[in-house]
Amino acid sequence: MAELTQEIKEKKAHDQELFHKFTAELRETGLLDKTPIRGGFEILLEVSGYALFFYFLADVSPIVAGLFWVLLTVRSTYIVHDLLHKQYFSRKTGNRLALIFGNFTLGLSGKWWDREHNVMHHTYCNSAEKDGDVQGFGGAIIGKHDSIKFLHRYQHIAFFLLLPVIYFSFMMQTYQFVFERKDWKELLFLLLHFILPASVFYLLPLGDAWTVIAIHYLGYGFALAMVTITNHIGLPIVFNDDYKKMSWLDIQTKGSRNVDGGLFIHYIYGGLNTQIEHHVYPHASRFQLLKIAKHLEKFCKENNFIYYSTSPTKAYQEIYYYLKDLRLQS
Repeated sequence: MAELTQEIKEKKAHDQELFHKFTAELRETGLLDKTPIRGGFEILLEVSGYALFFYFLADVSPIVAGLFWVLLTVRSTYIVHDLLHKQYFSRKTGNRLALIFGNFTLGLSGKWWDREHNVMHHTYCNSAEKDGDVQGFGGAIIGKHDSIKFLHRYQHIAFFLLLPVIYFSFMMQTYQFVFERKDWKELLFLLLHFILPASVFYLLPLGDAWTVIAIHYLGYGFALAMVTITNHIGLPIVFNDDYKKMSWLDIQTKGSRNVDGGLFIHYIYGGLNTQIEHHVYPHASRFQLLKIAKHLEKFCKENNFIYYSTSPTKAYQEIYYYLKDLRLQS
């Protein structure tokens, strides 16, 4: 049990006071406001993309079609993520749209994601006992391994090779969640998702259809994972309930990594490259995160808070060597 000494309590109170003052100043700039127009435009582009996909599906290479579908689903994931964080609209509107862009286009439950990501992960960032994002892959990320010894020995290699199948893991978790809660509305929209692959089989010869399907589902898992693994893996893990000794800002900044690259990387990563800003202000629109980053980085460095940012290549190297080193410790 984490014991909160007077010194720890005073530090937490001091950190919170600094953070609240900074947040008040940042809010006055308008950077924490919702962005319904930008969000609505993003949604319109996505809907148009799906219309183009099915309209030209029979006229392009199945490889091109599969890759374009990957792009669409990755962008849908970013939209769902933003909607459930209430970055564009109210919670009610966001949840309704998440049924379409989450359950229907992705085949994943928005409510499942909301609980696992928005509640547990954002509250207990990198907590070994509470954050499901660092409990995966047989516990390898937190220094444990429940899978066979062969995978444990080569976990730093197997981790990257298994990324394409992460979507199927998410799908199993989402169906388990929905059935446990008996949420039939969620289930209905999940089942509607299968209209999309069924349409591919209807519009294309069997061989081409299977090519598109395989590229899409495996490519989507890999593309999404290559973005999200850079967010927290390889950074300090909090064990037991030591998070209670830390302020909100400490928890979020120590466990999060930013990825450099400007507007291009920001688009490719759907704003998740500014992971520190997103964790500190999860309701802030991703369209404002690069601007917020300039303020938050300065604040953190002036007040001795950790603020870590690196290149995409360096981030992947850090993850590789982190897993490689952990195999010897667990």
